Amino acid sequence: MNPVASTTDSLADLVEARREDILRRWGARLGPGMSAELQGRLEGMIKLVDALVLVLRQGGVETWSAGAVWAHAREIGLRRFQAGARVETLVEEYGLLREAILEVLDASHRPLGTDELRMLWRALDRSLTEAVAHFVQEHEQALHSRERRLQEILDHAPAAIYAKDGAGRYLFVNQPFVAISGHERASVLGRSDLELFPRETAERFRHNDRRVLNAKAPLVFDEEVLQPDGMHLYHTMKFPLPGVVQGESWALCGVSTDITTTRVLRQERDEAREQLHRVLTQLPVVLWAFDAQGVFTLFEGEGVTSTTVPSRVIRGRSVFDVFRDRRDVLEVILRALAGERMSTELYLMGVWFEVRLLPEFDAGGRVVSVSGVSLDITERRRAEQELRASETRYRLATQATRDVIWDWDLVTDEVHWSELAPRMLRMDTSQGPPVMDMAWWTDSVHPDDRERVKRGLQEALDSSEGHWLAEYRLRRGDGTWAFLEDRGRVVKDLQGRPVRMVGAMQDVTHRHEAEAEAKRRAEFEQLLIGIVGHDLRNPISAITMAATSLAKREDADPREKKAVARILSSAERARRMLRDVLDFTQARLGGGIPMDPREVDLLDLVRQVMDEVQQAHPDRRLEVDGRGETRLKCDPDRLAQVITNLVNNALAYGDAFCPVRVRLRGQPGAVTLAVKNQGPPIPPQLLPHLFEPLKRAEAREGNHRAAHGLGLGLFIVKHIVDAHGGRMRVRSTVQDGTTFLVHLPRRPPARD
Repeated sequence: MNPVASTTDSLADLVEARREDILRRWGARLGPGMSAELQGRLEGMIKLVDALVLVLRQGGVETWSAGAVWAHAREIGLRRFQAGARVETLVEEYGLLREAILEVLDASHRPLGTDELRMLWRALDRSLTEAVAHFVQEHEQALHSRERRLQEILDHAPAAIYAKDGAGRYLFVNQPFVAISGHERASVLGRSDLELFPRETAERFRHNDRRVLNAKAPLVFDEEVLQPDGMHLYHTMKFPLPGVVQGESWALCGVSTDITTTRVLRQERDEAREQLHRVLTQLPVVLWAFDAQGVFTLFEGEGVTSTTVPSRVIRGRSVFDVFRDRRDVLEVILRALAGERMSTELYLMGVWFEVRLLPEFDAGGRVVSVSGVSLDITERRRAEQELRASETRYRLATQATRDVIWDWDLVTDEVHWSELAPRMLRMDTSQGPPVMDMAWWTDSVHPDDRERVKRGLQEALDSSEGHWLAEYRLRRGDGTWAFLEDRGRVVKDLQGRPVRMVGAMQDVTHRHEAEAEAKRRAEFEQLLIGIVGHDLRNPISAITMAATSLAKREDADPREKKAVARILSSAERARRMLRDVLDFTQARLGGGIPMDPREVDLLDLVRQVMDEVQQAHPDRRLEVDGRGETRLKCDPDRLAQVITNLVNNALAYGDAFCPVRVRLRGQPGAVTLAVKNQGPPIPPQLLPHLFEPLKRAEAREGNHRAAHGLGLGLFIVKHIVDAHGGRMRVRSTVQDGTTFLVHLPRRPPARD
């Protein structure tokens, strides 16, 4: 190809024809070699030259920006920015291209038109403008992106970061600082501490800022800031920013970290450390350690005070020397030095210790030391010994008693029984201990008693007293039924919840059988007495009526009258004996002697009875003395029976030549009846049994009346007085004779 264009070619044709030469000259100006980076720049210049040719061919300026003519220029600017080149480099490249074009045009010796050259240079300048503008645009976008990214990074920093100018106005703040100040970022920038914080806090900040600017060096402070949730402590580092003038600071930066939680944690750590130190020094423990040769390196703790050897004597000594006479201790030490971790109980230096040994190993697995702790368990050992002794005593007590002791854990629902339980309940123990849990006990309770027993048990658990007592039938292991008397006590925890119940169970089957047998006998006796009372009362009444009729005959001779009198006396004695037997039976069977109380003047009743007795004993002297109000509510027939028995006893056992005196005394709320006779006193050995049935003294010589009685009179008298709510006493001496005192309330108690 001819390097010299013809004179007829236009500038566009010339540039297009000499493009290779232009780019070669441009590349030579950039530097030697053809690197990959230079090749990329060259490709951009090729597109630029082609664009210049296109512009020259289009002609008018108004068409320069149409379409994508300048897209390649913007691409050059983008690529140079992405390659990290400076904008000066981009301008330099365009300048070198201009120089290369000029050299080629000069070498062509072709006269060029001024308009074409002006258009070429304007096109080149426009391309440079587009490239530089795009370069700058990309650079600004990158700067803004980096600023946003930096702002985001600083906003997510755990510390408050900020910058101030020399006047203390904020130039930059991150989000943590916004949270501290309580103001939006826009309202913080350009304002000072006095406008954002309380005056005291702001003055403290300004004082620290001045110290940093004066020192021209970073300083560290602890600054307090009051926030809505309380006072916060910030650890702050402030440093000056260098100014344009050497040595002058125009602003400062600060980094503040909230250490409130850290300070609290540090305080808690210090408190925990102090508490641990107190625990380790005050608990009854010994902290110790010895090296691989067995030399003590540590021996301290409150437990040392309970030993007989002080710590300063132990430290530095060999364990083999200290315990040379203790083979058991040396064996434990050798096992620990061999690498075995263990725990044991040893008696050391006069104290029982629970000893824990922990070997420590080096990187090669060799034991370099043994450390551990020894806990003083002397009191625990003593308590365990006492517990074992207590358990032994408990076992012996349960074996000695006839009761079955049980312990019910309400939390686990387990029941523990004493050793007597299987034997008393006839359980089969040939295959081992029988199952005796709550389910077994519930199923073994008699169906007729089960609901009552369960209800009573639940009431005891719910009550505040927690006492339980019940009698029920329980099926034994052999299928028979045992009558049990069971009692228990509920144990509660500090919150009042029942957690345990202990009790004792006694087999009362024999007692129930005896009571049933006694009840059957009593029923039979009552039936027999009823029959006897009914069948004998009628013939005695018939005898009495017949004898009374015979006694009224006027034609009877003395011998017949005497016989009839003996018949009447015997019938009366039989009637009294029958009445005493019936009253005795009624009292002994527990039904009590029946009462029919009504208002009575006891003095009138006494006089009436005394008149009847006087007629039967015309040869004896009877005296009655009454004082005060003697009216009361009573059963007159039963009290007449009491008076008759006491007076007849006084006549039977008293001196026949001395009177029998009956004295009444009215008192507030009561009346006292006294029956007194002179004569030999009641034997002392008989006094405690005087009111028991079938007990009586020997009659006075010459008086055989009492000898024919049954010995039930005083027993019945006692029951009648008791039924009236009264009480009886007896005084009997040689000097004063015998006196029966009956104290009766004016209103007897209501009977069930």
